Amino acid sequence: MLLLDAANFTTKVLLYAASLGGIAAALHGALGFHTRRRAYLWIAALVAAAAALRLVVLNAQMGGSLASAFSLEQFGWTWAGGGRPALALLAGAALLAISAGLKNRAVPLLAAGSISAAFALTGHTAGLASPGFAPWIVLGHLLIAGFWLGAPATLWPRTTTTDAEVLGRTEAFSRIARLIVPLLFASGLYLFWRINGGFETALATGYGRLLAAKLMLATVILGLGALNMTLVTRQLISDPAKGRAALRSTLRIDAILFAVILVLIAAATTLSGPTE
Repeated sequence: MLLLDAANFTTKVLLYAASLGGIAAALHGALGFHTRRRAYLWIAALVAAAAALRLVVLNAQMGGSLASAFSLEQFGWTWAGGGRPALALLAGAALLAISAGLKNRAVPLLAAGSISAAFALTGHTAGLASPGFAPWIVLGHLLIAGFWLGAPATLWPRTTTTDAEVLGRTEAFSRIARLIVPLLFASGLYLFWRINGGFETALATGYGRLLAAKLMLATVILGLGALNMTLVTRQLISDPAKGRAALRSTLRIDAILFAVILVLIAAATTLSGPTE
């Protein structure tokens, strides 16, 4: 049972990381932040593999042991619960792979939407007695989170990138971030309240405490983003060398905090629930 729990947790972290990475690559490519279309193929493969692994682990959970992972007898039940999200993920992966051979912005946008929709179709919001528009909030929240998660890869000041290119990307990213990051925090706060049935009872559960920790870390990331949009951008203009160093430091911290948040989300949905 311990091995099954470990497999469940590990595949969730992998699925979240691959999916958000896919959303980030798709959105940043569609917006012109990067032109590395070959990377779409690798990320699409990761998303598809993570989706398949999740189905295998869900099948094992249905049978009560890892030995049941490939049992066809209970796969019908597994597919009934996880089939639609898996199809949305696979569709998103396919669209992402197709984007590698097309100079079209609509296809990667569709890929990002399909991957995000997979999580709106499952999870605690979909399981609410009256979910209302909460699943749609999840979809939008993930699109914004994915966009933000791509910052370390897209904005990283490589030695082959000119100072003007680094500044241009940072300023363009910052303009979009100013508009959407407040929505990221507001949607996260709404989902925290909605899933836990209110703010007063949220911290009484392990699930609520883990999500509260995630919100706190997200706030730190928003603060770093604000720093990136002001001080770092100014440094890139006045002293490009120092600006590049400051940008690297900010993006490193962002990447570490993103990883911690992914682990916290996986722990919240694996080790506890809204009523625990």
